[in-house]
Amino acid sequence: MQESIFPTLGEQVLAFLRGVVPVGLCFALLFAVSLLPPDTALREVEERGRLSVCMPEAYPPLVTADADRPGFEVELVQEIAARSGWRLNVVRNRSMGRDFNPRSWRITRAQCQMIAGGVALSQTTKSFMDTSSGHLVTGWMMHSREPLELGVRDQRIGFFAGMTGLDRIELGQFLRRTEAETIIIPSPEALREGLETGTLDVAITEALLASYTFGNGEWTSAWLPDELGRFPLGMGFWRGDTTVRKHVEAIMRDLVAEGFLDELGARYGLEADVFCHTDGVSC
Repeated sequence: MQESIFPTLGEQVLAFLRGVVPVGLCFALLFAVSLLPPDTALREVEERGRLSVCMPEAYPPLVTADADRPGFEVELVQEIAARSGWRLNVVRNRSMGRDFNPRSWRITRAQCQMIAGGVALSQTTKSFMDTSSGHLVTGWMMHSREPLELGVRDQRIGFFAGMTGLDRIELGQFLRRTEAETIIIPSPEALREGLETGTLDVAITEALLASYTFGNGEWTSAWLPDELGRFPLGMGFWRGDTTVRKHVEAIMRDLVAEGFLDELGARYGLEADVFCHTDGVSC
């Protein structure tokens, strides 16, 4: 029997469904989106005239206890608030800076509309909150008087962890595999003094604190291997607060273009290689 060149009724129905179902799904998705509550976050901040930002109690050089030099991130959010015509309310949080996992910070929407002062743009953070693009990058960094190969026999390495969520265990294992002597140092000032007096050959600490402590051009600096952890840092926002995030990001683009971040970084001794907008820096 000769096959018909015309589609059967069943084939016609399947062809119809193939064309209609995707369109129907699109309309259903658009309808579902229309039922979502409107994003009023920016309007609420503007009505109050105040931006509340959760930050660590201390995380030099991002946040300090010095009223004249309150910290890079503190002055940054001060500028963002000033350009927006808002007052700034900084909410200090003791857990921030000690751990990069925001779930352990116990912050709420009622406390702040934005989070700053060391927000790592990791998958853990992004699973908890919306984030801006990165403007800083951190990891473990070493400083010395002259370029040195890390881990030479009898080399004296000073280490100061600081308040950071970087992986100290992985770094400790890395240093134990070298033939150098590792010495725990109690403060960044003692770390610098050790290099100045020659009691230390190498100083290792978190990159932003390292720039703040050694950033005067007198020292040689180098990043430790990427596998020890390197994170871009940005700002955090509550899920759905897209209007606030986009507003802040627009101001941040202006600040980068105007050179404000570079000038503010120089005030805190931050080197160019910790800024995401620097050529060659990967964030």
